[in-house]
Amino acid sequence: MKTVWILALDGVMDSSLAITLDVLRAAQSFAARSKAATPFEYRVLSSRAQLRTGCGLKLRSDGTFRQALSSDALPHWVVVPALGEYGSQLAAHLSRPDAVQAQRLLRSLHARKVRIGASCAAVFVLAEAGLLAGHEVTTTWWLAAQFRARFPDLRLDERRMVVRDGHLLTAGSAFSQLDLMLAVLTDLVGVRVADLCARYLLIDRRPSQARYMVASHLRSHDAAVATAERWIDDHLAEPITVRALSKAVAMSEKTFSRKVQAAIGMSPVKLIQRRRLMMATHLIETSKASIEEVAARVGYRDSTTLRRLIRRDLGTSPTGLR
Repeated sequence: MKTVWILALDGVMDSSLAITLDVLRAAQSFAARSKAATPFEYRVLSSRAQLRTGCGLKLRSDGTFRQALSSDALPHWVVVPALGEYGSQLAAHLSRPDAVQAQRLLRSLHARKVRIGASCAAVFVLAEAGLLAGHEVTTTWWLAAQFRARFPDLRLDERRMVVRDGHLLTAGSAFSQLDLMLAVLTDLVGVRVADLCARYLLIDRRPSQARYMVASHLRSHDAAVATAERWIDDHLAEPITVRALSKAVAMSEKTFSRKVQAAIGMSPVKLIQRRRLMMATHLIETSKASIEEVAARVGYRDSTTLRRLIRRDLGTSPTGLR
C-alpha cells in the first residue's frame, strides 16, 4: 500500500497541517469508492511523540523523524506543511534540533528518489537540507527576498503557485498547500480522485501568485529597488528604458541591473513589466475601464501585449480578473 509521510515541525502552521490531513482524508474516502484508485495511508511524523502547532495545540504523532530514518520503509510521498514563521524566527528555526532531524531524514529520502513536497516557509527546510540545488522552486511571494538572501544560488520563481521539478514539488503561500496536495493526489491516486476532492472541497485552481503580490511590501527590501519602483509607477504611461531608470536612481546600467537581480531575482526590464502588470491588474479588478484603456494607462500601445502577459504570468484572462 502507498504511504504518505507528513513531516510536521514544531510550530507547524495549523491551517497547513489541517489542509494536508483533510485533503488526504477526503481522498481516502473517494479512493475507497473507486475501483481504479489504489488505496493509501498517511502518517504524521514529528521530532518527538507529541508535537506542538503554531497555535499551541498538542498533537500525538504517529512516529518520530529518528524512527523513520532508521526504518527500511519508504513512503511514496513526503509532505512538509508550512511553518508559521518568517524573518529571524524562521532563520533560527532552521538550525533547531527538530529542523536538523527533519533535514537529515529529507536528505536520506531524497537520495532514494522519494517524492517530496513543501509549501511556504517549509521550502526553506528543503533548501537548508541541500535538496533544491539545480532545481526550480517557488515559495510564498513575501518570503522571496529572504529566500534569495539565504539561498542566492537557487532558482526561485515566486510568481508560480506550484512548481514540479523532478521528484520535488514546492508551493507558494500557506494556503497553496491545497494546490500542492491536489498535485500530490494526482500522482498518488489519479486525476479523477484529485478532481473530486477539488470539487467537493471547493478548491479553485490558481496557477500564479503574481496577482496577490502587494506592491508596498516589495518596496521595503532594497532602497534602490524601492526608488526605482516609485519612479516606474510615476511614469507608467510613458516609454521607460533601463537607461532612464538607472539614471533616476543615480547608477550605471550595469550596477543597477546587478542590484535589481540580487534583490528581487529579475532584470530591470522584467521589473518594469511587473510594475505595469500589477497596476493593470489593480485597474482591471477595481475599475470599469476597458482593457484597451488599461493598457494605455500602464504604457502599452495596444491591449494584445497586456492580454498576453496576463495569460502568461497570471494564468487567466483580463475577463477572468473581473
